[in-house]
Amino acid sequence: MIKSIYKIGLIAMLYFIVNSCSKNDNSDNDTYVPTLSAIAPNSGPKTTIVTITGTNFGTDLNTVKVFFNEKEAVVQSLTNTVIEAIVPVSAYTGVVKVMVNDIELIGPEFTYILTVLVNTFAGSDVGNIDGTLESANFNYPTGLAFDSEGNLYVVDNVNHSIRKITPNGVVSTFAGGTQGFADDTGTAAKFNYPYFIAIDTQDNLYVTDRANHKIRKITPNGEVTTFAGSTEGNDDGVGTDAKFSLPYGITIDSNNTLYVSDVDNHNIRKITSSGEVTTLAGSAQGFADANIGTEAKFNFPSSLAIDKDNNLVVADFNNNKIRRISLSGKVSTLVGGTTAGHKDGSLTEALLNKPIGISIDINNDIYISSYNHTIRKININNQQISTIAGNLGQGDNDGIGTDTSFNRPFGLTIDEDNTLYIADTYNHRIRTITQE
Repeated sequence: MIKSIYKIGLIAMLYFIVNSCSKNDNSDNDTYVPTLSAIAPNSGPKTTIVTITGTNFGTDLNTVKVFFNEKEAVVQSLTNTVIEAIVPVSAYTGVVKVMVNDIELIGPEFTYILTVLVNTFAGSDVGNIDGTLESANFNYPTGLAFDSEGNLYVVDNVNHSIRKITPNGVVSTFAGGTQGFADDTGTAAKFNYPYFIAIDTQDNLYVTDRANHKIRKITPNGEVTTFAGSTEGNDDGVGTDAKFSLPYGITIDSNNTLYVSDVDNHNIRKITSSGEVTTLAGSAQGFADANIGTEAKFNFPSSLAIDKDNNLVVADFNNNKIRRISLSGKVSTLVGGTTAGHKDGSLTEALLNKPIGISIDINNDIYISSYNHTIRKININNQQISTIAGNLGQGDNDGIGTDTSFNRPFGLTIDEDNTLYIADTYNHRIRTITQE
């Protein structure tokens, strides 16, 4: 009996000891679980050093990883309570995540401030020279567009030609080169102050041949024909039965339907892939929004672009506004006041001065060139417009953001890497803007 009591007591004692150890072990384990309490700063551009504070990070750099918006950062230093990490290029805005061994810690959001870099891509002085990017010359380049192979086509206005820049940086004359009118192949064709360009899904080029009042088509092998238009006028119709008056901007949708700003007629024309021309919006010169396109009014509409919702966006040059035409044909004003000016901020209060070029990126943000020698950006999400490059003064300075300068930039286009290309017209150059 005594032995049984002794055994029961011994078992109880062992259970108590084991259970106590287990509790102590769990307590110790809880003590070493990592935590994340704060980051500082919580905004900045690429390469900003961010201090992450918390507990139980350890001191082994091999066991800690930091991510900004899922993009891995370089961990510069580590203590048990502090991590210093470098914000990676193109991280963009998103939450900070820390991995300590296999434990994931989610921190607050880091607001990524874009660094806007402006560089000269091609051209130097006025001229008409083919060659490398550095040696080539242009004469008031205006319109730009990329084909499916990554070739950049430049409308070289005063050289009356279409230039081609290959992905490896070779500049050549693709079509035209002599003022006049002639359908032919390559440099045997003639243009008369061409302005803007669009490219369809088959890599055919469409050019507004402004002073010839025509829309010209160029096949990938350089064959130039007249797609629409004849003598100056304002007639709808098919192909050469239609008439334009100084056609200017041009863009194309996913169905290969063309849209043209017919400047001296103050309207927007629509051209199907079969060449049928109709008036989409606009009537007399002036300003008026309207639910029906042909009841609206424009004042020298210039560049055109199509957003991801298939709205047509119009740079309404002399009205100092950006207008929008919906699929139903409703014309509304996106930004621009009653007077010309340069004011950033909300779209309801911002001012523009003769917007001439527009392009739209993968985020549906709109880029605008204007006579203020600047590049502006409309952020569609927050309904704000800001100046990202240029400083209101004429110049040709490369560099960062508003420390740079342009001289009446016209056409804009964006490549698959979201690099913006600008026809810096009065500098006779092609410039680029990257946002990192």
